[in-house]
Amino acid sequence: MLKILDEKILRTDDEIENMFEDCKYLYTIDSYDKIGESNGYLYCVSTSEDSYKQLYETRDRLLEAGKCCVVGGSYNNGGAIGVQYEYKE
Repeated sequence: MLKILDEKILRTDDEIENMFEDCKYLYTIDSYDKIGESNGYLYCVSTSEDSYKQLYETRDRLLEAGKCCVVGGSYNNGGAIGVQYEYKE
């Protein structure tokens, strides 16, 4: 499910990650010069892989409208390349 929030509150990436664990999210920033500050205005949250395509369609629509967007988070399903694990004997 994709939840459109369009918040006007500046939040850090860590705050958003803690609020929406195991989700991907999109936030807008004022300019790409500020991308290193890791904060922005939460726009929407994808709570499952079923809405992954919608998340990126929303991102594309915002980019076309001239917004600067950042996609973050993870569904934490272990399917990403380079996922590390701990081995115990």
